[in-house]
Amino acid sequence: MQIAIVGLGVAGNGSLKALIDFKNQHPKQPLTIDIYDEATPLGNGFPYQEDDNKLVMNSYAKDLSIEADNPNDLLDWLSYHHKEYCNPGAFIPRAMYGDYLKDRMKHYLDNDHVHIHYQRIQDIQVVDQTGDHITGNQEKNYYYQLQTADGYWQNTIYNVVFLNIGHPPYADHYHLMGHSGYIHDPYPVMEKLAAIHPSKKIGIIGSGLTGLDVMRYLQYHYAGQLARSITFFTRSTPFSSVKQGPYDGYIQATFNMDWIKNQQLAHNGYIPLANILETFMGDMAVNNVDVKRVIDRYGSGSITQIRQELAHYDRDLHIFQIYAGIVTPYLPYIYMGMSVLDRNRYKQEYMPIFEHFRSQMTHEALEDIMQWYDEGKVTFHDKLADIKPCSDGGFELIFENGSIKHVDILVNAAGFESQLLPATQQVVFIKNMVNREIFTSALDGGVLVTWPQGQVISQRYGTLDNLFLTGRWIMTTQYGNNNAKMSFAFGQQVAKQFLDWQVKAYK
Repeated sequence: MQIAIVGLGVAGNGSLKALIDFKNQHPKQPLTIDIYDEATPLGNGFPYQEDDNKLVMNSYAKDLSIEADNPNDLLDWLSYHHKEYCNPGAFIPRAMYGDYLKDRMKHYLDNDHVHIHYQRIQDIQVVDQTGDHITGNQEKNYYYQLQTADGYWQNTIYNVVFLNIGHPPYADHYHLMGHSGYIHDPYPVMEKLAAIHPSKKIGIIGSGLTGLDVMRYLQYHYAGQLARSITFFTRSTPFSSVKQGPYDGYIQATFNMDWIKNQQLAHNGYIPLANILETFMGDMAVNNVDVKRVIDRYGSGSITQIRQELAHYDRDLHIFQIYAGIVTPYLPYIYMGMSVLDRNRYKQEYMPIFEHFRSQMTHEALEDIMQWYDEGKVTFHDKLADIKPCSDGGFELIFENGSIKHVDILVNAAGFESQLLPATQQVVFIKNMVNREIFTSALDGGVLVTWPQGQVISQRYGTLDNLFLTGRWIMTTQYGNNNAKMSFAFGQQVAKQFLDWQVKAYK
């Protein structure tokens, strides 16, 4: 069996591990794995590439092991390589986590059945077993041929392809790409931001996790050199909630796979939103958490609320945050278990506030921001309406009340492009997948796939049983998939599912 893994980030590592583990358990099964990724070194993925150490993981070290059977695997690795970070509640640098991934995966890459191609894939065509192109949905097995960035179609015809192509490109909401002074993708920050002149007026679009990375790098890298404050420009109030720390007590959390299956059995395959809300509120009652008070006190992300969270411990907020983390692995199953109308109601009425508390920011980072704000080094302007490049350089930022601010340098931290068509303007591979009708847009953005199999659903070919997609491109199906551990586990899952089918077919 000829297998291709396109992209060896976190999810790709998960798929590779599952495939090699399978081969070790079934040595007579023919299996060859070709990995395509232009990154050197290989195996850490774009978010965990070599970069400034101020860019840290947003999860505790205790929660980031890639070994399901050993939740302390990362801590064990840290105790040997970086003792200063060997703390369950540590936030380790993202590049350090990349080193952990590379170290743990190196013996899988050294396997005799693995062949590494340091090349980027830019196109895929659907073919039959002999390599002849298939133009539409036919009653035959699909195979795949890959084209590398040099325009060469590989001779190998693949039985299965695992697409682990990472996150979408950053969104260009204001059509600023190509203008001098605009930094569209700020990573790696030590390359993209290191040459900014400290005398310039600098602005950051967005104040999420990327915005915090950018601000912290600039303030530390140019410490004492910046002539002016750096400004966050946002459409709404700036922040999510402050991560409160580890919690050792008991927390009632009813959501699990048994609950999901029982709900679906009782309701013709669906999970009613009313039952989800009732279960959530029941858990909060058992946990003695006043949800309304938490939302009223901390739900806007304003500077005042962030100061309260930094200065005063709040048990209810803490448990709400930990609870959100506990249920995160089950979110895709709950979300996809709802009917379309219930799902839409959840998105409109409940998702924004739940995500506000689920997407937490580290205490240290927000303490830095508040200190710099008090010192006049950081400023905020919300209700951003538009941005226009100036003919003589720089940018005008226009607000809802008609006021205008000017900056010389603008760093984009406004999030990823979730829509396929705009993304085709930035990524050749996405352009080709859309043009060939292999990728189909999901209702709320991203690529349409089956759940929980992760198979690509094509408008032209139907469900491509042996073409799998992981990562942020399926974020509207695999709701909640914005953490490394979840990505690794899903990469394993899709490979294991495929291999199970193969074993059954072989028998």
